[in-house]
Amino acid sequence: MEDGGRRLRVEVLGPLRAYAGNREISLGAPKQRAVFAVLAMAANTVVARGELIDRIWGEGVPMTAAGNLHTYVSGLRRILSGLGDVLAGGSSGYLLRLAPEALDLNRAEQSAARARAARDDGDRPSAIAALDSALALWRSDRPLEALPGPFAAEQRARLANMRLRLLVDRTELMVDAGDARSADFAAAADELERHARAHPFDERLRSALMMALHRSGRTADALAQYQMLHRVLGEELGIEPEASTRAVQMAILAQDAPGRRGRATDLLRPLGAVGAVGAVAVGTVAVSSVASPVLPDRPQMPQMPELPGLRSLPATAPSPTLPAQLPRDSASFIGRSDEVQQVLAHAGADGNSSPRVVMVVGVGGIGKTTLAVRCGHLLRSAYPDGQIYINLRGFDPTHPALTPSAALHQLLASLGVSTVPAEHEQRVALWRSMVAGRRMVVLLDNARSAEQVEDLLPGTGSSFVMVTSRERLGRLAVKYAARRVTLAPLPVAEALGLLADAVGAARINAEVGAARRLAELCDHLPFALRIAAEQLVTVTDGRIADLVGNLEDAHQRLDTLRLENDDLCSVRSVMACSFDALDADTARACRMLGAFPGVSIGRYCAAALLDVSVAEATEVLQKLSAQHLLEQHGDRYTMHDLTRTYIRELARGLPDGEVRAARDRVSAWYAETLSQVVGAGRRRIVEVDSGLEPEDFRHEPRPFGGQGEFLRWCAQEWPNISALIRSTARSADHLSTWRLTYLMFDYFYASGSAADWLELLRIAMRSAEASGDRRARAVLLNHMGVAHCRTGQTDAAVTDLCTGLDLLEASDEPLLRVSLLSTLASVLRVSKAYEEGLAAALEAVALAGECADGYHRATAEDVLCELYAETGRWPEAVAHAETGLIDAHACGSPLLKANLLINLGLAHNGLSDAGAAQGCLVRALRITQAAGDRYHEGLALLALARVRAAERGAAAAMAKRALAQFQELAAEEAKDVLAFLGDLQLAGSVAVA
Repeated sequence: MEDGGRRLRVEVLGPLRAYAGNREISLGAPKQRAVFAVLAMAANTVVARGELIDRIWGEGVPMTAAGNLHTYVSGLRRILSGLGDVLAGGSSGYLLRLAPEALDLNRAEQSAARARAARDDGDRPSAIAALDSALALWRSDRPLEALPGPFAAEQRARLANMRLRLLVDRTELMVDAGDARSADFAAAADELERHARAHPFDERLRSALMMALHRSGRTADALAQYQMLHRVLGEELGIEPEASTRAVQMAILAQDAPGRRGRATDLLRPLGAVGAVGAVAVGTVAVSSVASPVLPDRPQMPQMPELPGLRSLPATAPSPTLPAQLPRDSASFIGRSDEVQQVLAHAGADGNSSPRVVMVVGVGGIGKTTLAVRCGHLLRSAYPDGQIYINLRGFDPTHPALTPSAALHQLLASLGVSTVPAEHEQRVALWRSMVAGRRMVVLLDNARSAEQVEDLLPGTGSSFVMVTSRERLGRLAVKYAARRVTLAPLPVAEALGLLADAVGAARINAEVGAARRLAELCDHLPFALRIAAEQLVTVTDGRIADLVGNLEDAHQRLDTLRLENDDLCSVRSVMACSFDALDADTARACRMLGAFPGVSIGRYCAAALLDVSVAEATEVLQKLSAQHLLEQHGDRYTMHDLTRTYIRELARGLPDGEVRAARDRVSAWYAETLSQVVGAGRRRIVEVDSGLEPEDFRHEPRPFGGQGEFLRWCAQEWPNISALIRSTARSADHLSTWRLTYLMFDYFYASGSAADWLELLRIAMRSAEASGDRRARAVLLNHMGVAHCRTGQTDAAVTDLCTGLDLLEASDEPLLRVSLLSTLASVLRVSKAYEEGLAAALEAVALAGECADGYHRATAEDVLCELYAETGRWPEAVAHAETGLIDAHACGSPLLKANLLINLGLAHNGLSDAGAAQGCLVRALRITQAAGDRYHEGLALLALARVRAAERGAAAAMAKRALAQFQELAAEEAKDVLAFLGDLQLAGSVAVA
């Protein structure tokens, strides 16, 4: 470690900050800061360029990404040059040298590890003190706030969850120690209660909150929390609270005397629940979630816990030879503690005489059989009449699926029946009669459908049935109250634990960054991870980074994730089995989804892609979701990366004409959907310039309940629209390219990144120039003027707008000229060229008065109001704002209305009417927050801060909120906020953090 690496200090448990000694370092623009965050959190490990690009831009990688990355790294090198060679680079990537103790996340993890060790030694005071040390390092419960990119978003969620787990651990230890003060419990309860609202289904969090409330004297509130949990689980998920949570409720109801507290808190962790920061205690390797984890030896597999309801089951006489057919339990079972608890809790749940049924479902290779077998072995003592296992071969590429009759033959033979009836119904009756008086575990593995399973279920008795499948098996849930446990990909810590178990902790610790990327490229699927681990094992001196390099190429990823001479050990074969189970129409639709350039899709867009109705598209999406080829998240459907890679392979076999037609339908659908919210004038520009007729929009656009819903949808769809625009540009579909870019104005004007907007506008401009479309260039130059101004490039903005005006002819749509003149006036105002700005604004107002479009009249009045306000002509500003508001209200544009209210508020403030000013600004703030308009929300907050500058504390708080908005949008107005805060600081009343 060079000395510079020791002097450099980094904080990520709050806003990203870096220090050289005690001096804070300015890390530059948002994306440059994001690059630094990636390198810091993978300190002392080479991060490949491709990995950095993915972590900063995600799926929507621009063509300029490699060049931009080089610029950001060069900028960081200049910033860090005084510390020596701390940022190294080479052909493989970049490395940041940083002492482990110089990253606050590492220190927090070390404190959490000390807490776990002290807890295991029974030293609860030391454990609590260590957790206090870890929690003290957090400067915000929103780490890496305002940092752009998918890596930052993922880390924000991970680190916030880490802090929450530490809080829960601390509360449990306080309860377990039994000597904490009531005030300490009250403080813990207050914080946990806030988190419980954001995590309504987290039973461990809720249990800790209940005990904290009870110990602080708020027993009624503790019991109310249980009732709230009971209601939300029932209404949202259709399940009851777990046995451990019910036990906490019972302990509270019994007024849990001090001498019994240890027993009550044990109920919080009936199976060795998840410990601090992702270290899991149910048959797992504990893996640190920071950049340099220390991977300890595996703990012993826990004993089967006592579960409520099991002891009340009557004993039965065992058969002479008890079936013990479960496959061998995995010696390297990793993680899945929550899912194991779900299965075991249902195995011991109180119920009637009907056998309990659990369905373990998920995509191929996710570990369904491994988990079911583990649970079956844990349940041996609770179900002493034996364990039956049958592979139904529902998705076996080498054998046909078992028929129900053939499966019944195997089941009866398992119970010693020597003469199996020939008739199917007789087999069903005999099977149910023989199992009725027994307590057995029956594992029906790899089921193709509910129909294949239905006749295999016991009719009565106390047996426990587990069914694994890639299908959702909805009929079993409806008819037999079967509980579904859906397996998700492994969390990062558990994926690393699996790799460490297979290849050794030393190799993982040596290349943590590469190991994390390997887990990502394997979709955190156990099957794919084990194949990758086997490839690493066969090359003893092979680097993880080399395997990652092979997997980075999507075209050879599936070729890499297979074992030589073993077709069954192949991710592609697992995917093929699921795909081959589809009917012909659904299989065609799945291929078409592979041709879709985006990463997620909604049902309205899918209808356009597949050229079917919305109802038919919904049915197809649900079929694919039931097969776990798609994952449903709200009203959107996504594919895991490996699944998408496989389906895109299949899509390459589609005829080119069919793919082009699908893309054209999707492009037209996006244009129609986006056009719903834009003003009539801009919609007319698209229709006139593109020559589109109503019949060109054949598919139903997605409806919106208002501007806020529209902007939220745009934020979700932005990666898809960006990818589609790049696709249409590559195929020389110039009309679709510029049209879609033009229609994204409202999103970028209110909520999007100006840098992303400029990049998209440049692509669209190349298409407009290539097609020779003069008017398309003019409307795009108008938007480029806004985007350049947002990023502080006012000279470029003026050039854009003047060029756009020069392109217009006298016969052109006058609304274009009004819009260009209004934007030019606004840019000149920002440049302090007030005289020229007023001339342009007055011309825009005069021309707009001749038009019938209220939106453009309001826009022109808004700009003129701004100019008058900034030059101190307050009465004129008020008059034009009030005139503009009439038109803005009539055309229903909340963005325009909010901007006019902000300017009207500033004008009233200039007239010393603080009450009227605050009234306007509060209305503007409410409109922007309801609409999701982050840019104008920032403007409203800054304006309110200026109006209330005398209340320096409140003003500073509002200004800091505005600063966070502008920094996240990379907007030039962040400088104005910093200047305002600086003025407050000079006034000596507040300290700017």
